[in-house]
Amino acid sequence: MDDTMGKSNVIKSTQEQGVAAWIDYLRVLRMEVLLDKLSAQDCNLESALKALNEVKKFISAPEHILGSPLQKHGEVAEHMQVGFSNARAAVQGFRQMYTFDGVGRLAMEDYLRDGRMIQSKFCNGIQGTFSAIRHHLSDYPMFIADGGTYDIPRDQYAQLIDIYERGETARSSLMRTEETLYKAMKTWEEDNSIRIKEVVKPAVVGYDDVQLAVADQTVVHEEGYIRDVDDSIRQAAHTAAKPTLAEGAKATAVAAALEGGIAFAVKVLEKRKAGTKIQDFTWEDWKDAGFDTLAGAGKGAVRGVTIYAMTNYMPVPSPLASAMVTATFGVVAQARKLQNGTISEEDFIDNCEVICLEVAVSALSSMLGEVLIPIPVLGTIIGNATGMFMYEISKSYLSATEKKLISEYRQECEKQIQQLEVEYQTLVAQIDKEVFLFNSLLELAFDGPENQRLEASVAVAISAGVQKEKLLKNRAERDAFFVVD
Repeated sequence: MDDTMGKSNVIKSTQEQGVAAWIDYLRVLRMEVLLDKLSAQDCNLESALKALNEVKKFISAPEHILGSPLQKHGEVAEHMQVGFSNARAAVQGFRQMYTFDGVGRLAMEDYLRDGRMIQSKFCNGIQGTFSAIRHHLSDYPMFIADGGTYDIPRDQYAQLIDIYERGETARSSLMRTEETLYKAMKTWEEDNSIRIKEVVKPAVVGYDDVQLAVADQTVVHEEGYIRDVDDSIRQAAHTAAKPTLAEGAKATAVAAALEGGIAFAVKVLEKRKAGTKIQDFTWEDWKDAGFDTLAGAGKGAVRGVTIYAMTNYMPVPSPLASAMVTATFGVVAQARKLQNGTISEEDFIDNCEVICLEVAVSALSSMLGEVLIPIPVLGTIIGNATGMFMYEISKSYLSATEKKLISEYRQECEKQIQQLEVEYQTLVAQIDKEVFLFNSLLELAFDGPENQRLEASVAVAISAGVQKEKLLKNRAERDAFFVVD
């Protein structure tokens, strides 16, 4: 094989492995983005649960809550509004806007939302709640003017706005008590030059949710909601990290363009080496180059879609995937020659062996390049180019001894890779066995009869590295340890 063909093989092989490495890098990027999202979501969930724990801590000591037993729900509502709102924002990665910081316990505002004053009114019935709002504004006339608003129970807000809107558009549908409330709202708006929808907002909980008897259950329900939101965000992240048709089409197009371009360049180089200047190219010369370009683009498209599928849907490394595609193309081409009678069966076997050896060298060199040069794509390209150049040199120039040395080196590399694979599988099996044993001991330690729980607890401690002599291994040792003479 002449020097030009040898260089052409190196260029084509490097381009093929480079495309494979780039396609696999797309998958790696998606996985990195997924890991970053999941890591950030871990922090978001932690912040959300911390906000809920503040509410749990507050309602766990009702003796410190202001008001009589029938009035304590007011301050419970304030803490639920702040804690629940912050938790819902935190779990989605948003800023927590609610705070008690800088607010006196008996101030005209109960808490702040993004720096603006909020007064919470939770009374029994919408008439009582609206009356409380009017009295508060009467006591603090500048509250709304200074940017303050009111939060009321979610269910009462829906009723209040329904009465107001029906009063505006279908007044005849109002009952007597509703008509009275509607008139009161309109008078309040006119007297204070405000719009009720602009200064009265719904809380995240209803009136019944904040009562002391059910407050604990309300927090539990909210925590379940937060975890559901967290799960949906994680599922969305996993979905976004999956391979897509658009990305597969992009990989196919790039592979086709690169392989077609390389085929064109190689064909032109061959004709230049043969002594034909580019300006002297005939129609047949350009036709040959165009045919090779189209054939290369077709192979590139097949290579792109195949490698994308194998690296994303099957546990196949990109160098091996590219090698399999190249070997398939090569063997199919030799099979056609055999069918056409241009080569013998012996030539077919020999040529297939050479093709498979070349793609094996290419794949092995690329994988070693990825290990030695841990830079995406670049390590594969350098490793493949180096290995293929060495292979081409060995075929053309080296002595039998040098060829044998390179062959032995390649075999040793393959042997080491196989050995590492065996050790890896053995280690994974050992870890699985230890984890299964540990989980089994934990189940016995917490769920079995008392004697089994004690024995299993000792076994768990020993498996975790605790010295046996420091453990209480039976009931007698336990009683002797705790009972003081």
